Amino acid sequence: MAVPLSQMWAVASYVLRQRVARRRHYATVLMLEPLLRCNLACAGCGKIQYPAHVLKKEMAVADALAAVEECGAPIISIPGGEPMMYSHIGELVRELVARKKYIYLCTNALLLKQRLEEGVFSPSKFLTFSVHMDGDRDAHDFAVCREGTYDKAYEAIKLAVSLGYRVTTNTTLFNHVDVARTRRFFDEMMALGVESMTVSPGYSYQKAPDQHGFLKRENTYQLFRSLLENPRKHWQFNQSPLFMQFLMGKLHLECTPWGNPCYTLFGWQRPCYLLQEGYARTFRELIETTDWDSYGRASGNPKCANCMVHCGYEPTAVHETFNSLGGFLKTVAATFAGVPDSARGHNITPPPVTRRVTTGEAAPDAPELERALRDAVDFRGDVRITTRDGGVHEGYLFNVSDDLVEYFPSREAGVAALRRADVTGVERVGRDFADGKSWEAWVRKYHEQKAARAAGEKVETIGIFSEPL
Repeated sequence: MAVPLSQMWAVASYVLRQRVARRRHYATVLMLEPLLRCNLACAGCGKIQYPAHVLKKEMAVADALAAVEECGAPIISIPGGEPMMYSHIGELVRELVARKKYIYLCTNALLLKQRLEEGVFSPSKFLTFSVHMDGDRDAHDFAVCREGTYDKAYEAIKLAVSLGYRVTTNTTLFNHVDVARTRRFFDEMMALGVESMTVSPGYSYQKAPDQHGFLKRENTYQLFRSLLENPRKHWQFNQSPLFMQFLMGKLHLECTPWGNPCYTLFGWQRPCYLLQEGYARTFRELIETTDWDSYGRASGNPKCANCMVHCGYEPTAVHETFNSLGGFLKTVAATFAGVPDSARGHNITPPPVTRRVTTGEAAPDAPELERALRDAVDFRGDVRITTRDGGVHEGYLFNVSDDLVEYFPSREAGVAALRRADVTGVERVGRDFADGKSWEAWVRKYHEQKAARAAGEKVETIGIFSEPL
């Protein structure tokens, strides 16, 4: 079985309690992001492009636990950045296990073997290592822009499984994926002893260096139909059958972005893990003040048009399962039938969409300062803010509300806030760390380095491409 019965019951009973309480918006998984720093710089990732003084910051364990208690979700996903680099990761995991929260610690596994040897963790049904593996050796190393990562992660998974830890894999698929090789990769991961696998179309990160690899919705349908056609019986996926049918275009689901909220160094991210359109100070504020109708495919928001990522649609599938008898029976049928043969059935035609202006957009007639502030929130570098009293403030601006402008100062610790009414100007002063203009040059250099190493040559590396591990 891909998931322990105790975990399935924890989620089912939690969702049923929300239904009894008649709550429309509730979280099933909390994405807890204690740092943004990482030891990789993947082409499809938009999470690590920040100034150095932001990447050095870490969340206090007390703040992380307060967010867990406030949200109430039974499952805690710990992404990043790379959580194995978080200096308090052992303490945080122990506290969550003590609270009987089911943890998915999302890691590239480059430090996993070291942390296991250090005794940072102990095996528990509440702890799962979710290892980022984007296909076989060539596909994975290319996706993460560093040779040797697949082999190191493979050995770490092997060790963790042998020590009795729960281990899953998390595979993000882009438009260059090779179906036959990916199916063989599934075989290899199951043979390695992982509990189950998670698969998802490439996240549409606006700040990712490579903007050419993301899948359009029709491409996603085609890819997953080919990938899951005549599935092997030993494949186990850590996803609901309804979500898998959705990826294949056999079931229509709408996004529920509040189902997997993200709590990060900046606060509660609006509206979801992928879009960054301001932050709320509390979970309640996030739920009650976010214009949820402005997000998801049905809203007509162009940022959501092609997104089919699990953090938006898995909670929909869970809600569908437990919110009606029909949904429950549909899930039971799909579970016993396994992943359906992709040669059968037809595409589900989603209902038409209605275009709305989203929370993160400045209206066409917005004043110049309002537009400048919105642009500054979207900028992945430091800005200079001027105020009515002649003050000048520099740092990374991450949130603009009706009353406050919040930022991380460039040369000071902590978070600073200015009254919105006192701000008179804002301008960019730092490098845009999300500028991906040199990406194609990096890709060419990657292949040149790989060919040279294969020929036995000593290679000098540049940019994000490090020496083999």
